[in-house]
Amino acid sequence: MKRWLAIITLSTFTFGCTTWPDEGQGGWAEAYTPQGVKTDEAWYSQPGNMVETEYDHLALKLQLLVSQGLKDCMPGQLYQATLMQNRIQREITANMLSQAQADLTVWYHQLAQLERHFRYVTAQTQCASAKQPESDFKDLNRKIEDLLNSDNQFAFNNAQVTPKYMTRLAQAAELIKLHSSVRILLVGHADAKGEQSSNFELAFARAEQVKHWLMLYGVAQTQLTTLTQGALAPYQGDVDMPASDVTQHSDRRVNAYILASGTEDSTSIALPAAAKMALSNWTGKLDFTKE
Repeated sequence: MKRWLAIITLSTFTFGCTTWPDEGQGGWAEAYTPQGVKTDEAWYSQPGNMVETEYDHLALKLQLLVSQGLKDCMPGQLYQATLMQNRIQREITANMLSQAQADLTVWYHQLAQLERHFRYVTAQTQCASAKQPESDFKDLNRKIEDLLNSDNQFAFNNAQVTPKYMTRLAQAAELIKLHSSVRILLVGHADAKGEQSSNFELAFARAEQVKHWLMLYGVAQTQLTTLTQGALAPYQGDVDMPASDVTQHSDRRVNAYILASGTEDSTSIALPAAAKMALSNWTGKLDFTKE
């Protein structure tokens, strides 16, 4: 009996070794490119422009934390975050995008933890400066508007946010939370198909959905205001001009406008020209009837 057990055990080890991958195909846990992909081809999951966009987003987030006093409160952690930023920048410059993508994931979580610690430290101490000049928020506000107004189209007769737009909203929410005094106007739009009343309701539902997702990502409700324009403000700018399928797709959108920014004690709302135009077009085209 012992003799048969020894033979079975020896056979298991002998034949088990032959099932291991060959060298160059994953043996000994080595890294290799997927089958059918040449070694000089890029096979990372994100294109180069997406990697650069994510880098710019995180770099702006770190820049804002620095402007809020991160260097005075947590200089060591800032040094570590800056080292990672420089590393990723070099990788992008050298077109080492797969390495840059991996390091971006690490840097994202590093900055998220850094932000939480910074908020706790500033809440317990007076290490950071009390106020920031409004000029510090110009780049931030521009980035927030760009994110909220990118990939902001909706499907026909639908108010659900697309996965691509949801990614933009998540990125914008992170920046909005760093700027608690900002106020944002979300204006919903629809194409000219259907009745006017239905278009108003659909456009408002789209604006409310964007507001809903931003709140889920942590933005305060008091920072968001929604408005509907229905089909009164087509993307091409002329309500009487016949629309193509492409322009109608752009008509089904939500536009975002920064209403106020600056210090925490801001009491007035300064409307930018684009937001004023949106409001004036909306009120000027409404039909008021007496009961």
